[in-house]
Amino acid sequence: MRTRNLLAFLLGLVALTIFFVPDPVGVSDGTMRAAGVLLLVLSLLATVALPEYLTILIFFFLALVIAIAPPQVVFSGFLSGAAWLVFGGMILGVAIEATGLGARLAGFIERLFSQSYLHLVAGTVLIMLVLALLMPSSVGRVTIMLPIILALAKRMGFREGSNGHAGLILAVGVGALTPTFSILPASVPNVVMAGAAEAIHGITFTYTEYFLLHFPVIGLGTLVILPLVIFWLFPDQVLKQKKPAEPRALGSGELRLIVVLTVALVLWATDSLHGIAPAWVALGAGILCALPGVGILPTGLLLPKLNFGTFIVLAGVIGVGAVVTHSGLGTIVGKYLIASMELGEGDDLKTFAGVIGLGWVLEIITTLPGQPAIMTSFAPTIADATGWQLRTVLMAQVPAWALVLFPYQAPPLLATRAISGLEIRKFIRILFPMALCGWFLMVPLQWLWWSFLGYL
Repeated sequence: MRTRNLLAFLLGLVALTIFFVPDPVGVSDGTMRAAGVLLLVLSLLATVALPEYLTILIFFFLALVIAIAPPQVVFSGFLSGAAWLVFGGMILGVAIEATGLGARLAGFIERLFSQSYLHLVAGTVLIMLVLALLMPSSVGRVTIMLPIILALAKRMGFREGSNGHAGLILAVGVGALTPTFSILPASVPNVVMAGAAEAIHGITFTYTEYFLLHFPVIGLGTLVILPLVIFWLFPDQVLKQKKPAEPRALGSGELRLIVVLTVALVLWATDSLHGIAPAWVALGAGILCALPGVGILPTGLLLPKLNFGTFIVLAGVIGVGAVVTHSGLGTIVGKYLIASMELGEGDDLKTFAGVIGLGWVLEIITTLPGQPAIMTSFAPTIADATGWQLRTVLMAQVPAWALVLFPYQAPPLLATRAISGLEIRKFIRILFPMALCGWFLMVPLQWLWWSFLGYL
């Protein structure tokens, strides 16, 4: 606790110093003030020296009072589909728990994977990966699956605060994030990068090309590594229990909720056909569950169960990324990194790791939704420095996304924290070793795989 607060204090002093530094020549007015405010906010989010909702309120206040960005940029997170997808999913999560459907589905998963704690964790990660092939939103998968897995943890005797409870939650959160970077429509950064590549450079990526380049290492690698790391860091064992009772007949609330969820899943899976964004599907499904007379949620149950603070945090983090882009800081930092890293021409592992490292540093500052838009814009500069094809530079962003260090960088992790209430230190405890595995195992394997395919 003292170390965390001391680090936040020191970073706050650095932020204050940057705030009062005059803007360099060639940089727009107010850039250094924006940099100071953003460094302060990101430092507080990373160290959690203050509650996250309070940090975001400080961000809103400073950004508007100092006028580092217009209100429509600062509050852009509230206009983002990701925030409303989480909100709608939170309502669905309450409904899944209240109707007993979560406990029923947890019993089904228990019968499949209850041989051991490791089987449960690995089975959960596998389910999240399979869902990634069906549902286009990582946050949506979290909001649907996490209440079920929380019910499973309770059935298996993992009390709140235990290693088993935390391990299953992290299997959902990280399992909904890292492996899905290898499936083109399954995660926001993937879609942002593909859209920016087409809009800026006229380059289109096919589902098959993207899948072939990334899934064998990032997708399958995470499927193997993540359960082992969770089992190592959060060891536990399944309590010896009696044979699970036979499932009872479906209640009327469960039947109605199954219909709503089935329609939502179909709409999520076919969003390219009807054009309705996953966020509005989730919000509509949540509203339907909450309507009086529908028979899914009892009147008066919903509001006490919803965590509005987390909704504000998610919207605020998206707003932070928007301010980084609006202020030009992302581009400035990117150009500085390109110049300082001295990327040389070649297809060796050092150059490959250097480009990934560039994306990795940027995503700490801009968060995952913002990083691909910024890095894609100056990808030609990296291509000139390395001698790579532009397609290769664009695709080299993807392995960097699998090296996340802090929950604030990724909306699915924020959603996981919102629904589960799991301490942020437990997220960081799993993210740092996963990032190390990524750097020392998955990045070299990715380089070998791309070299084998002739992509470098």
